[in-house]
Amino acid sequence: MSFKANIGIKATAPAPDIDLDPHKIEFGRSFAPLWLTRSYANGVWQSASLERMGSVNLHPAAITLHYGQSVFEGLKVHKWADGSLNLFRPVENARRLNRSAERLSMPVMEEGFFVEAVRTLVAHQRDWAPGFPGFLYIRPTLIATEPCLGVRSSHDFLFYILALPSGGYFPQTGGDSAGAVRVYVTSTVGRAARGGTGHVKAAANYAVTIKIIADAKEKGCSQVLFFDACGQRRIEEMGGMNVFFVAGKKLLTPRTSGTILPGITRDSIIKIAPSLGYEAEERDINFDELLVQIKEGEVTEAFACGTAAVIVGIESFLIDTGEDIRMTAPRTVTESLYKRLTDIQFGRQPDPFDWIVKI
Repeated sequence: MSFKANIGIKATAPAPDIDLDPHKIEFGRSFAPLWLTRSYANGVWQSASLERMGSVNLHPAAITLHYGQSVFEGLKVHKWADGSLNLFRPVENARRLNRSAERLSMPVMEEGFFVEAVRTLVAHQRDWAPGFPGFLYIRPTLIATEPCLGVRSSHDFLFYILALPSGGYFPQTGGDSAGAVRVYVTSTVGRAARGGTGHVKAAANYAVTIKIIADAKEKGCSQVLFFDACGQRRIEEMGGMNVFFVAGKKLLTPRTSGTILPGITRDSIIKIAPSLGYEAEERDINFDELLVQIKEGEVTEAFACGTAAVIVGIESFLIDTGEDIRMTAPRTVTESLYKRLTDIQFGRQPDPFDWIVKI
């Protein structure tokens, strides 16, 4: 994609002042020094600028603070063995950000600008990107900045992009393999309802999961599995991750029906599955029926996927009734999918889908 973006370069990045060993960087805690900002006012997008990261100056009545008019994206930059930096499917992130913005009555932007803005931000601080299995995590964000306590859409917005040197999302899994985590299953806390915002990356979607995720971690679980809000015990997704189950030569995953985020990693798995001899099937999955299939050996593996974690195996499900269901089979399929996807992302195998965008 070729696009000429009007971006003012106002700063240069200093050399990294942190240890970029990917096994030592905690996800989400360290930030590269530059950010890119672009404001929206008087019905039009203004020029963008790349500068030293500062604070966002918000009026206490800013609409984003009171009514949650805020959306974001997450994508990664991978450092290849030859030292080059590469994005993975950034156009899909641009499209999803626009879908999220439309759902929350926020302004959309050119897909080309989004991609070029990310490329510019990364190109000017490329020394901050760690090597495999680390990555430079990119967080584009759009917030409503107008001060107004009326329940309506803002007239003013701020778009900005942060870059974070990061190690593994789940440190315990290392990074050389998919690894595995324990998952807490809740039947009492809902994440999204039909007609809501479950299918977009609205900030409020994540706020409602914070407490139950914290509770799950106290029980030794790294993630939470949510059901539908209608009481039918249909599996939906986790707190920021989609989920798959392996049944023979099939990869089963909940269908996207307006309450599940259509994950880009999820879509990538669906597309690469046939090359490994598997068929991806999107359908409603009842949790109680799934438990029977696990106990009878019909479902042998389970894994979660998302941008930050890529693919991570599930070693057990701790149900809120107290029952602990362990996945005892080797995670052969999970590991093969993880290897195929990360090999493409890090340039160790050809990219047959044209997913890679060079910085």
